[in-house]
Amino acid sequence: MKAIGIIHNPRSKKNMKHPSMLDTIKETIGKYGTVFVPFSFEELTEVAREIKRDGYEIIGVNGGDGTNHQIISRIIDVYKGERLPLVAHLRGGTMNTVSNALCGIKGSVSNITKKLVEHYKENRPFKTKTSKVLNINGRYGFMFGTGFVANLMDIYYEGGNPGPVKALQIIYKAIASAILSTEYVDKLFKPIRAEVKIDGKTLDYEEYSVVVSSAIRNIGLNFRAIYRAEELPDKIHVFAGRATAFEVIRRLRRLYVGHEPDFKYLTDALAKTVEIKSNDAMKYTIDGDMYEDTSITLSPGPLLSYIQG
Repeated sequence: MKAIGIIHNPRSKKNMKHPSMLDTIKETIGKYGTVFVPFSFEELTEVAREIKRDGYEIIGVNGGDGTNHQIISRIIDVYKGERLPLVAHLRGGTMNTVSNALCGIKGSVSNITKKLVEHYKENRPFKTKTSKVLNINGRYGFMFGTGFVANLMDIYYEGGNPGPVKALQIIYKAIASAILSTEYVDKLFKPIRAEVKIDGKTLDYEEYSVVVSSAIRNIGLNFRAIYRAEELPDKIHVFAGRATAFEVIRRLRRLYVGHEPDFKYLTDALAKTVEIKSNDAMKYTIDGDMYEDTSITLSPGPLLSYIQG
């Protein structure tokens, strides 16, 4: 059995900006682990197989939320229901939403790695938080959205420079657009035509401005909109239906603090399965990574334990 296997994403924005960080991590981890640097999804799958074969106790994620999503998807696939290693998020991303929600860790990548190694060397038990993940068409992550959420992510990635400042700018611009009735907010809330089933029951709507689910309450910028996300390990919390920009703005504070928003044409449910089908390809996001499909199925995934600070 080996100790710590850190998976370093060489293409994350922060890691590209600080290329010397890789050498720092390798020096810090020393004999207590291995640093893997996969340059493709195929290489990442091989890394996951090696981590399982050699029995690593801890997986360190050096990248953002998308990196975390890609890594846990392959780890879960490779382990096939066996006990999963502990996960340590090193905050190597731009938003680090999953880390903020689950880990409570602050500081630089190098300092977090140093503390992780010291804790392991001293054989101190780690404080952890366990959370289910979402299973979305056989991929695994913490946050899912189509409709408004996918449109928001498209705008977020336009022109580069993603980050908290840009996310806030989009929110402020959307509020102004709704008040002034400009095309910007229409683009954000453009609906999709789809059939949505929750636990086998078809919802009454023909168009959906949003279908969103999350395994964590804090979905970014400290918004706790998916207020029942962490309530039950065997069910997922989902919103599905029609919501206008004005309705969202009126309930913005309730969405921020995590109170029931009570939209008139929005189903709010805990579910074992959510099925979304459309004649047209639907864009959707998992932890910030973008996908497209005509059929999407959501269900609760396995439990993962994240090391806390």
